[in-house]
Amino acid sequence: MSEQLQKKAQIEAIKYIYSTAAFSILGNAVIVLLFFYLFWDIDNKKILYLGVGLHFLALSIRVLLVLAYKKIDLTQNTNKLHQWILYYTLATTMSGFLWGMSFVLIPMESKSTYTLFVAATLAGVAGAGLSTLSSHLKTYLSFLLVMMLPFNIWVFLQEGKIYLIVSILMLILIYFYYNTAKQYQNNFLNTIIEKNKAIETQKEIIARLSTASELKDNETGMHIKRMSYNSYIIAKYYTNDYNYANQIHQASAMHDVGKIGIPDSILLKEGPLDNKEWEIMKSHTIIGKKLLQHSDSQLLKLSENIAYTHHEKYDGTGYPQGLKGKEIPLEGRIVAMADVFDALVSKRPYKEAWSYKKTFAFIEQESGKHFDPELVKVFLAHKEKIIGFHQNNKDIL
Repeated sequence: MSEQLQKKAQIEAIKYIYSTAAFSILGNAVIVLLFFYLFWDIDNKKILYLGVGLHFLALSIRVLLVLAYKKIDLTQNTNKLHQWILYYTLATTMSGFLWGMSFVLIPMESKSTYTLFVAATLAGVAGAGLSTLSSHLKTYLSFLLVMMLPFNIWVFLQEGKIYLIVSILMLILIYFYYNTAKQYQNNFLNTIIEKNKAIETQKEIIARLSTASELKDNETGMHIKRMSYNSYIIAKYYTNDYNYANQIHQASAMHDVGKIGIPDSILLKEGPLDNKEWEIMKSHTIIGKKLLQHSDSQLLKLSENIAYTHHEKYDGTGYPQGLKGKEIPLEGRIVAMADVFDALVSKRPYKEAWSYKKTFAFIEQESGKHFDPELVKVFLAHKEKIIGFHQNNKDIL
């Protein structure tokens, strides 16, 4: 478990690098333009043009990598994510190296003043890098070293005590930045690990409550597995938010947890329910809400919404509140369709299974009535995935 949590934390560290990439690239671009302005008066403008051009080439590569990141399916391709951070590290290393070499190659009038100015500039750039790169120590360290060391070597080779002092101070600063970045990465990873431990605990609670509701009901564990997968597919392709889709995958298992509070005489009754019994049965949505409410956990809040609203209908004829359209939380609208679909295509002691063709036709027919039309389109567009998963996870009756 700890190794798995460590891997998840490392993935989150890479995601953080991506989330700050735009800020980092923009900041670098502004500094490059400032650099261009400050050294405009030098005689050898070819060096200036070359330096600025290479800087923007490195930044362009980073922009392309940011765009490429968006195409990675984070639920399937963690290896590609690690490849991405490798390429991004190389691109930031190139940026750092160009910063270090640019100041070495630019001619100067006052060496001592220039040296102090450059040392302060590089220190500032390295400090700014802490906020955007240090969640991944290897990326930040490569950026730091190739930026600071070329100029530091040049300073060390100059004659005069001032240069020796500046060189020593820069080495101390490199060591300080390295330790700060290392501490930041460790804190970042530990925070993510503790967060993931809490999430795993919440998932275990959900799984146990879900099992408890299964023991009270005629529904099977495979129904919950399939229904949760259907919910995941809808959420994933409707929102393109993988985190939300994964949470829906977990939370949807709690849709009928409120049935724990329904008397067996009603829950397990073979014949039709009378009006009074039906009202009691419908109260499982309210019981589910009461079981799950008042939690600070996003996962349990989603579970609460699902348990309470998965029997609402898009046209307002559902229960318990008679919500209509977008008044129904998205997760409730998603699970409503996922649950009905699997119930219809599955065989039960009291009913035969519908065919896939008939069930999909029913789902389409209920678009705008029982189900959200936008979600219906997504569901029908991925029917092959739904069918394939159902066929591989059938009930054992």
